[in-house]
Amino acid sequence: MCQRFIIDTLGCKANAYDSRRLAEALQAMGWQECTPSADDTPDACIVNTCTVTHVADRKSRQRLARLARRHPRARVFATGCYATAAADELRAVAGVAGVFPRDEWPALIEAVCGRSAGAAALAHCGDFGISSFGPAGSDGGRMRAFLKLQDGCDAFCAYCIIPHTRGAPRSRPVADVAAEAARLADAGCPEIVLTGIHIGFYGRDLPSRPSLADAVLAAAEAPGVERVRVSSIEATEVSDQLLAAMAGPRVCAHLHLPLQSGDARTLARMGRRYTPEKFLACVARARARLDQPAITADVLVGFPGETDSEFRNTAALCCRAAFSRLHVFPFSARRGTPAATMPDPVPPDTAHARAAELRELGREMAEQWAQRFVGRPERVLFERRTARGALRGYTDRYVPAIAEGDDARPGLLGRTVPVRGVARRGGALLVRAVAGA
Repeated sequence: MCQRFIIDTLGCKANAYDSRRLAEALQAMGWQECTPSADDTPDACIVNTCTVTHVADRKSRQRLARLARRHPRARVFATGCYATAAADELRAVAGVAGVFPRDEWPALIEAVCGRSAGAAALAHCGDFGISSFGPAGSDGGRMRAFLKLQDGCDAFCAYCIIPHTRGAPRSRPVADVAAEAARLADAGCPEIVLTGIHIGFYGRDLPSRPSLADAVLAAAEAPGVERVRVSSIEATEVSDQLLAAMAGPRVCAHLHLPLQSGDARTLARMGRRYTPEKFLACVARARARLDQPAITADVLVGFPGETDSEFRNTAALCCRAAFSRLHVFPFSARRGTPAATMPDPVPPDTAHARAAELRELGREMAEQWAQRFVGRPERVLFERRTARGALRGYTDRYVPAIAEGDDARPGLLGRTVPVRGVARRGGALLVRAVAGA
């Protein structure tokens, strides 16, 4: 009887990609993946942990404990960034059979499959250490596939532990990026999301020093790829070459820029490498070079020492930038980072109130952004069908799109379809497929 496994993933797109690599390695050893529900009976459960905040740590421990309770006959293992940063804390969780940092994946595969399978597992996977990349991952069979072209970071922002868990920046050759994009497209993934830990560092460690723009073009030109999306990138690393690549027909006009704060003094305390003026200059340059680009952003509020005036500067910059979507997080101290011991902590109630205010601003901006596309032609990748029969997906410019009734006809799911926006619904766009699509 085929043995079964579960991988439960927390955290970022890079973690999701890593989980697919791990799943494919186990499948190559004859194991079958199942879903993390009470009805399945796995033989092994793996939690790919996140440690970006103490909240992520807690969620990782909770997931491990829950799986151990739900599946008492299964062996439960931990890997990922938390397992790399504080393995002993995870070993203390009841029911955990083993903890494997990110550079010990061959040992994890051997622990799951058994010692008799260890040599074969290592032969199939090669070096699964922190310094290498594994086989392609298809993001769990969804329409949008993550392709990790870079790992690691040495920026050492004051609030971030990731340089200590992911190591120094490492890049994949452009040819590997193109080959994996083609494999993912052939597996039925119309959209490729180029992701990593700090993708603006892409290529600087490779002998030929290719640029991120080179990798974007290579992925977009791979056979079968319908569209490419670039994941989070620092504003100071958006080059003219990258903007030129993003103007191509298969690359989404969408930049996700981690702002974190719109105040110069707060940015300096955070260890960020730009000023509010430089950030806004990047936004202006992108809008000058691209047709109606979506500009989305991360904002971190309640950083130690953040005054009301500094927060107001952040809100004002968000209004000036006119983001299409905001991801807002209250500061959460991460043990082992400089920010965790900084003076003048912001009271949690104040941080949460500031986050709520910015989320409301983000909701308003998302609605204004969606309204722009009423009556305009767009493209939508329809990714799922709802229980009521509607189709949902995203436009190239990252507007959530909905097709209902006759417009949600069979055959559109999983395709990139030309549409026209007919009405706004909250921050989403009600669309109609163009005749002949």
